[in-house]
Amino acid sequence: MSLDGRTKRSPLSGRYLVRNRGWNAALHVTDAVLSLVAQAKRAVATDAPARILVAVGGHLGDAVIATSALPVLARAYPNASIGMLLPSWSRVVVEGHPRLRWIHHADHWKTSRAGDGVAEKWAAYRSSALRAVDEISGVGYDLAIDLYAYYPNAAWLLWRAGVPIRIGYTSGGCGPLYTHALSWNPDTGHTAAQHARLIGALTETDVVGELAYDLPPIPERARLRAATLCRSDRHSDYIVIHPGTGDPKKAWPAGQWNELISSLGASKTIVLTGAGKLEHDLAATLARGRSNVVNLVDQLDWPTFRAVLASASVAIGPDSVAMHAAAAEGTPAVAIMAAMSDPEYWRPLGRRVAALTRQVPCAPCFQKNGCETMACVRDVTVDDVLDACERLGALDRPPAALQMPVV
Repeated sequence: MSLDGRTKRSPLSGRYLVRNRGWNAALHVTDAVLSLVAQAKRAVATDAPARILVAVGGHLGDAVIATSALPVLARAYPNASIGMLLPSWSRVVVEGHPRLRWIHHADHWKTSRAGDGVAEKWAAYRSSALRAVDEISGVGYDLAIDLYAYYPNAAWLLWRAGVPIRIGYTSGGCGPLYTHALSWNPDTGHTAAQHARLIGALTETDVVGELAYDLPPIPERARLRAATLCRSDRHSDYIVIHPGTGDPKKAWPAGQWNELISSLGASKTIVLTGAGKLEHDLAATLARGRSNVVNLVDQLDWPTFRAVLASASVAIGPDSVAMHAAAAEGTPAVAIMAAMSDPEYWRPLGRRVAALTRQVPCAPCFQKNGCETMACVRDVTVDDVLDACERLGALDRPPAALQMPVV
C-alpha cells in the first residue's frame, strides 16, 4: 500500500491491534495458554442458523458502524433471528431495531468511561458479563459473529456462553476461543468492510452488496421536538456543527470553529450539538453574541439528536459518532479527522461524505496519544471545510459532479 508515494503504516503490532507493549505481551501469553488448554474445536458452519448473535465493542460510533452488518446478515441468512451483544452505553443506537429480536449488554472495565475507579468498573463488568452469559445461553444461539477486532473483544464471553460457532479476528486476543479465527487484514479498508469480511468467511458467497448504516426508525416525537429546538419549519434550513470529540487529541481548535461559523454567515442558522462539560463550555463560547446560533449541547437524547442531524443541510465535526449518525440519515457529513488511526477505516460511510485530514509525513501514526503538534487535524483549514461542503452541494450551491466514494 502507498500514501502519496510513501509506505503506509499498519496498525498491527505483531498479530494484535494493540500498540501498548505490556498489553501486547499479555495477549501473547494469554493466547499461548489458551491454545494449550481451551482451544475451540472448529465446528462446521450451518447453512441455515436459526439464531445469530452479533457482538459489538467500543462506543457509540462503533455501534453505528456495526449496524452495516445487519443487512449483510439478512441477505445471507434471511430466515434467522438476530440478537446483539454490546455495551450498555451503546444500546440506544439499536433500541427498537426491527432486525433485532434480542439485545444483551456487557460493560468491559477497560472501555467504560464511567467516573468510577478500576475496582468498581471491574465489578460492574463481572456482573454484566455473567448476566449476558446466562441470557445468551438461554437463547441458544447457533452462531456468533464478533465484529470488534480490538481488545477487549467478546471471545471469552461467547465461549463461556457455549455458542457452538464463533467467528472473530485474532487481533483483539483470545483467538483460540473462536471456532473460526481470522487474521485482521489492513488492506480490507473501512471497518464496515472488515465486518462484512467475517460474514463472507462463513457463507463463502458474495452477500455484501453496497455497505450502508442501518439504524432503526426515528420516532415521530423526536422529529417534532428537533424541529422545535432547531427553530425549523422546513427541511434542511440549518447547519449542524458538532465540535466536540471523546478524545481531545482529535479536536479541531476552537479558533477555527469560531472562524468557520463566521465564514458561514449570519444568515445561516447554526445548531451546536454535543454533551459533557468541555463541549458545553466550547459551545457557550461559540454561541456568545450570535443570534443565528442555537446551542443544544446537553439538551438532546439519542433519538432527538438523530432527528436534528437528519434534517440538517450538512453536519460538520471531528471524528465522532455525530458524523456517522449524520451519514446514516443521508445528511452530507464533513468529518475533520486526525490521523492517529487511518481515516480510511473510520470515515463516515456514505455517498455524501468528506473526510478531511492534512497529509503529513507521519500520518497515520497509530499512536494513542498522538503528538504535540497534531498537524494532521489542526492544519485542516476553514477553506478546506467550506470547499468540502460545496463539493457535497450543501451550501445552497449546485452539487459537484464528483461524488464521494462508497466502500
